[in-house]
Amino acid sequence: MKLDTEKARQSGREVLAAKDELSGDGTPDSLRAAAEGVKGLALQDALAACAEGYEGFKTRFGNELDYIGHTVIAAAEIIDMTDEAAQASIARLDIPG
Repeated sequence: MKLDTEKARQSGREVLAAKDELSGDGTPDSLRAAAEGVKGLALQDALAACAEGYEGFKTRFGNELDYIGHTVIAAAEIIDMTDEAAQASIARLDIPG
C-alpha cells in the first residue's frame, strides 16, 4: 500500500490556507470598534476583553495550524525521499527479472 504523498501535501496546504483565513478574521477589530462606540459604558471593557481574548485564540490556533500544515507537507517529502531511496537500493541489487 502506497501513501499518496501528493494528497498529503495538498492536505497540508489546505491546513495552511485555513491558517491564513483565520489570520484574516476581522472579529477582534470589530469588537474593538464596538468598544469605541460604547466608550464610557461598562460594556466597553467587556468588548475590549473579548477582542483581546479572541486575538489570543487566533494566534494560538493559527500557530497550531501552521505547525500541522508544515509537518504534513514535510512528512510527505520524507516519505517520497525514503521511497525513492528504497527503489534505488533495490535497483542496485541488480536482481534479474
